[in-house]
Amino acid sequence: MNNLFCLLILLGQTINISPQYEVKIKIQTSKEESYSILTKNQPVEIKISGPTWIRVYTRIPWAGEKKGTKIYKLILQEDDIKEKFITQETEYSSVARLDKIRLSKWRSFYINVPEGLHTYRLIHWRVPSDTILLKFTNDLPGKWQDVSALSYNTKLNLIEDEKVINYYESTPEKPAIIEIEGPKKLKIISRLNLTPTAQGEQIYSITVKEKGKTIKSTKFRAYCSETVHYDNRANITPSNPHNFYLNVRKGIHRYEFLMDSGTSCGLRFMVETR
Repeated sequence: MNNLFCLLILLGQTINISPQYEVKIKIQTSKEESYSILTKNQPVEIKISGPTWIRVYTRIPWAGEKKGTKIYKLILQEDDIKEKFITQETEYSSVARLDKIRLSKWRSFYINVPEGLHTYRLIHWRVPSDTILLKFTNDLPGKWQDVSALSYNTKLNLIEDEKVINYYESTPEKPAIIEIEGPKKLKIISRLNLTPTAQGEQIYSITVKEKGKTIKSTKFRAYCSETVHYDNRANITPSNPHNFYLNVRKGIHRYEFLMDSGTSCGLRFMVETR
């Protein structure tokens, strides 16, 4: 009881520390996750009873320089009838390790399992190494709805998995502008526009402003994407995607997305639906 009484007194007081020298300490929590191993000679098979959703997380061992991107591909078979080709584009992970083996950042895709019992087989297709690491969860896909830009330079038709997705081109001279009513969570996907012959790493920045005030600043490392292209702009190649988010407060807001460097970028805007 006396210890509790002393603690309550201490929490109610102001603590003065002298001298006032401070440092910032980053705390990292060690966490282990279980992954299945997929190789050229050993497919991974799972049996699932639907209807449900399965999210498949993937990583690959990383060799060579830490910068740049790597492409890997696998095949998803359903009941030996349907077949889908999955292409993933990833980067080096500074936090994930398998013993002393460096790994890529995780990438994921969803399986929409219909009613009844189904067998899915994942097959190694084309990978820089012999191994793909797989983790399966019962996550539902997030519900996001596209938002049209109010003003932009040009609309870009991005082709991804045989689907056409609208991106809005932002240039230093003509920023993309959207108007949105909160409260909402806004997701922004950006891709730097590169020449088809561009090599190596490119840096670009985007600043978000509202009424002239900077709301958010970002900086990304970009490389030519090998998985998507623009249908209506053969003279430019989209980079790998980069995501960032804005928590939109209550009321109507108009945001400007300004390119700080680079020629132009494509932007896709989405809001989280409930």
